[in-house]
Amino acid sequence: MRSTKATILNALAAILLLATGAVLVLYLLIALEPTSALNPFPPPTARPSPTATVAMTPTPMPTPTPFPTPMALRPATLTPTPESAFPFTATIEIGPVSETSDCRPMLVGVVLDREGHGMEGYPVHLWTTGAEMQNTDDWILFSDQSGRWQAPLPRDAYGLWYVQLHSPDARRVYPPLSAAIAVTLPETCPQAMVSFREQ
Repeated sequence: MRSTKATILNALAAILLLATGAVLVLYLLIALEPTSALNPFPPPTARPSPTATVAMTPTPMPTPTPFPTPMALRPATLTPTPESAFPFTATIEIGPVSETSDCRPMLVGVVLDREGHGMEGYPVHLWTTGAEMQNTDDWILFSDQSGRWQAPLPRDAYGLWYVQLHSPDARRVYPPLSAAIAVTLPETCPQAMVSFREQ
């Protein structure tokens, strides 16, 4: 019984080996001669069609157009737009922002609605164009639940700074809600408070 079963399995294995070899030979023949009758999917044959001969004429080379001169994303000297075009106005108070004797450079502020309530989640954009601050990036801060925001600045942060209020936006586009407000921080105690109020 065992030998009969082994003989059947050996015969099936031999048939499988022979069939595998036959398939490999068939693939080899099709690869070498794709248009043979053995190929069930022969490549399409192109029928010759009459074509007109076209004389080669030299095409003129286009003249190179100069690249446009790159321009700064933000002009070096900002001219703030009139505040009447925006729904928020700003008031600036230069000088110490707290009763403590700490005069670390900072800008603080608040975002208020028409009734004087704080507005949460409004982006406040800070930047400077001063040569001494070239290594700093723009800052984007968000007002807290009471509408307040605070930006501790680098040690030598006196001079001209710009502050602008933007609209909260889920797409992170943040359209401006105020003009770019110019704030000049003094060398001694460079602090200021910028209050944005809805008109």
